[in-house]
Amino acid sequence: MTTMTVMPTAPVKSGRAGVGAPRPITRPPRSFFDGAGGGPTLDDVVSGAWEELTAHAVVECPVCQGELAPEYGAHARPVGGRCRGCGTTLS
Repeated sequence: MTTMTVMPTAPVKSGRAGVGAPRPITRPPRSFFDGAGGGPTLDDVVSGAWEELTAHAVVECPVCQGELAPEYGAHARPVGGRCRGCGTTLS
């Protein structure tokens, strides 16, 4: 079952077009995945850190800007990273 809501519009009075009508959208709606202000998105930051960790590199922590170092499991490849400053983990 679905429900539909109808927004009534007011009749045009005295040559005033659009009185009571919904305003048109003047700019395209923003998506959650758009970067606000042109900066990196959360996905960009986390993906970039993960790529560097898998290359066995120490990267900047996205939380405190400290050192995020790779952590290793039973094998020779990183399974995540831990910040030496704030303790944040990325896995």
